[in-house]
Amino acid sequence: MRLRIGVALAILVVAVAVLAAGPWPHGFRLSDVLTGGTPLLPDGSRPMAGAVELAGNATLGAGQRPATLRLACDPAGAGLSAVLTVQRFTDLADGFDVARLDGGGPPLTSILVSSAGSVRSVRMAAQGAVSTDPNKQITLTVTGGHRGEDPLRGVALALAQPGTRITWTQTSPRAGDQSLVGSFSVAEGDAAALKAALNSCLAVP
Repeated sequence: MRLRIGVALAILVVAVAVLAAGPWPHGFRLSDVLTGGTPLLPDGSRPMAGAVELAGNATLGAGQRPATLRLACDPAGAGLSAVLTVQRFTDLADGFDVARLDGGGPPLTSILVSSAGSVRSVRMAAQGAVSTDPNKQITLTVTGGHRGEDPLRGVALALAQPGTRITWTQTSPRAGDQSLVGSFSVAEGDAAALKAALNSCLAVP
């Protein structure tokens, strides 16, 4: 009986060692699953985190404010994410309910990416936050997913072309409020930087 158990354990150990050695399809290894590590890219390298920030503006009714759009890739964490930051929101705060944007509920965020001959649009649910500084900077965050279809993946792939325009339209959860609209353009240098920063989240489906 002990001999049979010993033989079974030995076979199990050998099988695990072989599977762990990999490589699995798309760079996945059993060791990554067992240790919680991130998969390898097709070229054998480890994925790296990166981010790029675009400058633009945001409008709410007749008011316009400076805004930034940060697109990031965190292979070991949230994956792809996009963060809209609007400066000097104090005078506009009464016309838009940021506090009730909690990342759940209906998808009130629309991200439209348009370039020569191509238009892509996704809808998501944003997490809103308001800073405590006197100017009331606000941030709206959307994140993709590690499993299943990631709506931000198509957006990120479309940004590789210079001249692409991104429009973030945020509907307020409060009836009667106007929508907040952020507008950004991708310059040639931005396109190259975005491709490099987001590649680790795009190379491995």
